[in-house]
Amino acid sequence: MSTPEASPSDSQARRPDYADVPPTELVQVGFIFRPHGMKGELKIDPAATDDPARFEELPTVYVGARAHRVREHAVSSVRYQQTKRGTTVILGLQGIDDRDAAEAVAKRKVFATEEALALGDEELFAHELVGWTVVAEDGTPLGTVANLMEMPAQDMFVVRGADGGEAMIPAVDDFILSFDEETEQVVVRPIEGLMGD
Repeated sequence: MSTPEASPSDSQARRPDYADVPPTELVQVGFIFRPHGMKGELKIDPAATDDPARFEELPTVYVGARAHRVREHAVSSVRYQQTKRGTTVILGLQGIDDRDAAEAVAKRKVFATEEALALGDEELFAHELVGWTVVAEDGTPLGTVANLMEMPAQDMFVVRGADGGEAMIPAVDDFILSFDEETEQVVVRPIEGLMGD
């Protein structure tokens, strides 16, 4: 006797309980290193956010390998651990209550919605800068923002020139002077040799 094929509704019922949130509304705020202790707490690298304390303001986070396949978890606790690498966030999430559950989400990303992050009037999300014009202090066009790369020491702006060549500028005040939302320009202090000069 052959086994009947699963109906669409059966297949739907077996799908993981991914959160119903558009990936375009999610912003990565951390990366799960590994479990912390035996009660399901997670060690989080908060390098994807400019301020680890933002985790205290989040009622909910989304965990997954990619933004379009995430599970929603209410935040139950936030504390911090100082290490040689900087601040590590120790995060407790509802539904992740023991070591095994924590192991199951190790090496995954932690996201929050743009709405929950509630940036101030003078703040921007990094992805919003992609496509902005990059100009030197004297107004000379250098290219456009192609990407923002997270590096161990500091984030780097990837700037693409008119000829298709790319250069990286450290995302620090010494080089990134200002952002102009009205003109969508990033004003930088050029590094010698930038864009092949």
